[in-house]
Amino acid sequence: MVVSDTDLLGELLFGSARVLGGSRLDDNELIELATVTFTDKPFCIVRQWLLLDVMLPEFQEQEVKAQGLGTTVLYAQSAIYDSQSKLQPGDSVLSDFQSEFEECIFESKDVLYILAGRGARKHASLPAVEALRGVRYPTLKQSQSAVCPHHQSDGLVLREGR
Repeated sequence: MVVSDTDLLGELLFGSARVLGGSRLDDNELIELATVTFTDKPFCIVRQWLLLDVMLPEFQEQEVKAQGLGTTVLYAQSAIYDSQSKLQPGDSVLSDFQSEFEECIFESKDVLYILAGRGARKHASLPAVEALRGVRYPTLKQSQSAVCPHHQSDGLVLREGR
């Protein structure tokens, strides 16, 4: 049975997930605090977020971990503020793999994400993450530029196998 991207996305976005809490500060407070606190790395404040623990084949998981990264990515339906002005308020974003995660801060290789309000965490198949990105290729590779029509990325690029 072939599973369509629509089915994958439906399960990914609307299937069950573990609810998590992010920052309880309002948007203006978060922007003010983050602007003063995070001066060494670009940051983005997001709402309606979902941490996706990507289930990768063992060799890909080892590649990611060898770079000091975890196999979790962040998908947020709504960017509130982007210190680099790459995203407009309301844009969605799909991050690169996680380098750190603590309380309401998700850090990828290049960007700090401040998780505002409630979000969720769940496991996701590689095909589901690829469907979210809008591209279907068999492997993941980090790079610094990948932009899909409706999703911004700070580095997770889907590419052909080696």
